[in-house]
Amino acid sequence: MKHFSHDEMACDHCGYGRLHPGFGEELDALREEFGLPMAVTSFCRCKAHNANVRGHPESLHIFDHPAHSNRGQKGALAVDIATPDGAYRGKLFAIAWRRGWSIGWNAAHKFLHLDRRDVIGVPQTSFDY
Repeated sequence: MKHFSHDEMACDHCGYGRLHPGFGEELDALREEFGLPMAVTSFCRCKAHNANVRGHPESLHIFDHPAHSNRGQKGALAVDIATPDGAYRGKLFAIAWRRGWSIGWNAAHKFLHLDRRDVIGVPQTSFDY
């Protein structure tokens, strides 16, 4: 990936990570169109780390035992990006949505969850959590 380091991508628990084919390129393309730095708050998670942080059991962050492997998921398909203010959040949301990303938000958490569930046949959506 051009705009994101291995340290940003790797699981905080085990230090490893694997992306679904093409996901890194999609994220880089989003970053280039967005035109601003994007600070990662969560990227790849092993199944154990996902459980430790009380992530959704079918989280697209999971890289080692993807819950959607029956749909062809072969690595992480999600990233959480810090959103320091409403203007940043709105711009990122608009560009990501237009590019086909699914988006989860919660204003109290000050980040956006971005995923590419569409590449495994799950419809694009936005959701509050």
